[in-house]
Amino acid sequence: MENTLLLNMDDILHFTTISGNIDQYKMNPHIFNAQILYIEPILGSDLYEKIISLVNSNGITATTYSNYNTLLFNYITPSLVFHTLELYIPLNAFQIADGGTFQYSPTNAQPNTLQDIDRITKKYQVIGSKYDDKLTDYLVANKTLFIEYYTNTGLVKKTETTNRSGWYLGTNNTASKIRI
Repeated sequence: MENTLLLNMDDILHFTTISGNIDQYKMNPHIFNAQILYIEPILGSDLYEKIISLVNSNGITATTYSNYNTLLFNYITPSLVFHTLELYIPLNAFQIADGGTFQYSPTNAQPNTLQDIDRITKKYQVIGSKYDDKLTDYLVANKTLFIEYYTNTGLVKKTETTNRSGWYLGTNNTASKIRI
């Protein structure tokens, strides 16, 4: 299976304030994993495979497959950028080599604590989930444009909800809402 990536470092730099000196090859596995873990479940396998096929054939442009172009660049890309960083940040803090696992320590800087890394990762997760909601809302509102979304027969079934908030436990007799 070919690992087609739906975004590159330019997309990541466009949507975030991360440094431009990160090597693309270090980011690529996280892009691919974010596609599989976050984007494919939202789209379903059929729509995901259609977009991959169009990207591989250079078929997505503003004039050809313009609906897919809008979907990819206005909805999938922002979501994918933030989920990629959500995966990249905690793993980038460490280097795995033949001699073991090490934490990088730059000369003129201090590495973040694990709590700081977790906090930053959570921020990217929250932003990514908001873009997931926008993506899902767009797909639902434009159901006639993406037949693969509704006729999904692929291995990964689509999920129309991306709610990652706490549990809603209902209401009590005084109609106050309990939230965790």
